[in-house]
Amino acid sequence: MHALLIILFMVIIGAIIGGVTNIIAVRMLFHPFKTYYIFNKRVPFTPGLIPKRRGEIATKIGQVIEEHLLTESLIKAKLNTATSQQAIHDMITEQIGKLKHDNATIHQFAQKFDIEIATLVEDKTDHFISDKLQAYYDNHYTDSIESIVPTEMTTLVDAKVENLHEMLFDRANAYLRSAKGTHDIASMLDTFFAEKGKIIGLLQMFMSKESIADRIQSELIRMTSHPKAKSIAQEIIKDEYSNLKQKPLHEVVNEEQFVTLKGAFKDLVIGYMQIDKNVNKPFNQLMPNFITYLESTFTTKLTHIIIDNVSQKLSRIMKKINLRGLVEEQVNSFELDYIEKLIIDIANKELKLIMSLGFLLGGIIGALQGVIAIFV
Repeated sequence: MHALLIILFMVIIGAIIGGVTNIIAVRMLFHPFKTYYIFNKRVPFTPGLIPKRRGEIATKIGQVIEEHLLTESLIKAKLNTATSQQAIHDMITEQIGKLKHDNATIHQFAQKFDIEIATLVEDKTDHFISDKLQAYYDNHYTDSIESIVPTEMTTLVDAKVENLHEMLFDRANAYLRSAKGTHDIASMLDTFFAEKGKIIGLLQMFMSKESIADRIQSELIRMTSHPKAKSIAQEIIKDEYSNLKQKPLHEVVNEEQFVTLKGAFKDLVIGYMQIDKNVNKPFNQLMPNFITYLESTFTTKLTHIIIDNVSQKLSRIMKKINLRGLVEEQVNSFELDYIEKLIIDIANKELKLIMSLGFLLGGIIGALQGVIAIFV
């Protein structure tokens, strides 16, 4: 009986020593959180292992995540899986669907970023047109009109000028034969007679005003059909047109005229664009065909573009993100009690087994010591 009590006592003492030792060892992983000093001498085992090595732990965690968990090759492989491609495709399709079914406008979208889109587009368009026209005018200031105008347009205008005299004479002939032409000739003749006074009055003794008007009208009509008159007009038009083509741009359109033309052209383009109206028109009305194209074709193309671009630039992206540094910084920012709670939550079962193992081994060692004590 005495021997049994000795063994039991040794088992209890050994179990307590082993268990408490393991409990203290586990606690010393985290505690104390700071270093303690006695007479300016650091107390051994302060701070605890994890607080003392937190920087190294953070560095190693970052290294493991960067080199073994979230590697460039792994992310590329994940991006190119059918699941990832489908997820990106579905996300794009969802956003396009919102554009199609919602009454969202460009104006509403821009307001989210505090942008007055109508004013912005108008200003940008105004400056763009102004800069382009001014640059063109400055670059071709001394160039001839013929060298500036495209060949196709020059050919077209040449053909029109070739027959311009015929058109002018036909129009003049039609006008002279019209009632308005007759009235205008009579009116001008009245004015002429009124200005010349008595001398013209003598002429009226031999011819009436109506006969004079008829004679003038018939002569003018005959002139519009005369080959010689047409030939002279054709030569004059050709000479003037040829001279115009050889003139430098600044002689045809001077600086002041250019400024006026530039302003008129800008107003014409901006007015044609109807910016205020279009920015307040829903996307599905403003660009219905474009949205259909996005749904049918663009979603797949955009999915591949996103994946290809991210894959190509992934190395640069990861360098800029600095995953290792990010993880290290984040771990170092954690409070020590939070790290303790985090590790205990993860390894709670294992830590309890370690402490229980301490009691068990302590008890076994105590039992062996008790047996040895009996026989010694």
